[in-house]
Amino acid sequence: MKPNGKLTFKTKSVMGMGEIPNVMAYSVMSILFLFFLTDIVGILPAFAGIVFMIGRVWDAFTDPTIGMISDRTRTRWGRRRPFFIIAAVPLGLFFFLMFNIFPVESQFSKTAVYTVVHILFITSVTLYAIPYLSLLAELTDDYAERTSIMNYRMFFTFVFGLSAAVLPKMFADSFVPDELRRAVKQGFETSDAFIPYLQEGYMMAALIVGLVIMVFPFIVFFTIKERYQERAPREKLQLFKQFANMFRNKSFRTLIFIYVGSYAGINVIEGFVIYYMKYWIGREDQMPILFVSVVISSVVTLPLWSIMSRKYGKKKTAIFGLLFWGVTQMLWIFITPTMPDFIIYAVGALVGIGYGSAHTMPWAMFPDVLDQDEIMTGERREGVYSGVMTFLMKISNSIAVFSIGMTLQLTGYVANAVQTPKALQGIRFTMALAPLAFVLIGLAGAFLFPITKERYSEIRRELENRNAVNA
Repeated sequence: MKPNGKLTFKTKSVMGMGEIPNVMAYSVMSILFLFFLTDIVGILPAFAGIVFMIGRVWDAFTDPTIGMISDRTRTRWGRRRPFFIIAAVPLGLFFFLMFNIFPVESQFSKTAVYTVVHILFITSVTLYAIPYLSLLAELTDDYAERTSIMNYRMFFTFVFGLSAAVLPKMFADSFVPDELRRAVKQGFETSDAFIPYLQEGYMMAALIVGLVIMVFPFIVFFTIKERYQERAPREKLQLFKQFANMFRNKSFRTLIFIYVGSYAGINVIEGFVIYYMKYWIGREDQMPILFVSVVISSVVTLPLWSIMSRKYGKKKTAIFGLLFWGVTQMLWIFITPTMPDFIIYAVGALVGIGYGSAHTMPWAMFPDVLDQDEIMTGERREGVYSGVMTFLMKISNSIAVFSIGMTLQLTGYVANAVQTPKALQGIRFTMALAPLAFVLIGLAGAFLFPITKERYSEIRRELENRNAVNA
């Protein structure tokens, strides 16, 4: 790290790359896993929603626990880095198993097996992601650098998120023979004939992704050094006491709304867009182009959020970004199956602008909240804060994804079939309005967030004066 809290290009780049396992794993899981369970494995939508809900609830409770453990870990390699080595191999292994076909037949057995594998995978993700996010938050105390490193992280998020959103499905689909596709198109076969080939395709795609996400925890471990190692206290783990203490911090309470609203909205879109494109628009093959339009607009406008943060502060930037996303999100309800492709891509590009803000701003604001907590408690608690943030986000996401499964079930959705008008309208309105509801939650938090640019300057001065006295 350079003087005055400035980070080197190498540090920013490697920490940005450290997001690759998270974004690849969660992008594929968010976009394809529910679809894989309903349309490839044959699990009923309500049961598939249960797989997600149980897994996410388990994940939510492990997050703050791992955060507290990492805060108190003492090793020669630091507090966070040892977890990268522990998590690397399980990450790839359990991701691969999630997209395998197991020799079970009943709905209950399928639900049970995929729930267990899902739990094992997301526990592995937690072992890596929570220490990684904690390390990311404590690398610098410079206001602008915190936004800058988040932009590096978001660059890798969007590039590899796009790759994960597009390439695995294209690869899996390529296993279906062209002659079979022609036979289905001509009415000689049904689309159910695709399933054995798609099962093999998804398994091989998961193998490749699993191998890729195993590599980057090792890269971060061997490249990045830690700060604040001396501040990790050894004390008895008191999860619920820590949880209660954090909620005395108003900036944290409001950031939770921003974070939950932003990421729950994102996850609803990622999990539902494949149903929207396949059944409402009737252009499943156009999903890659839609994702490209969303991600390119997100990446191109990343510098905008950094510039706005420096000029107007993070609070105002978050409000503007969420407002823009909310307005453009409503456009999906006006898309019809007869509209030309370019209109769909244009709406995706507009949504992508606000989407980028929702990815960037909550984590850019997060270190400022930690500084406020240090003033209140005298401790650095990046790990437990990271854990509780993701705890609450995943609880809300589990409810959201379960609700998607129930919506599909209640509206009469049938996998790989012509949908009823009721099911089609359910898909249409869920795509537009469910994410919008979460965006409004995020906006409420952004308006109430108490740390303005001016207030943060006061926080830094107080911390610097305190550190000078203690030196």
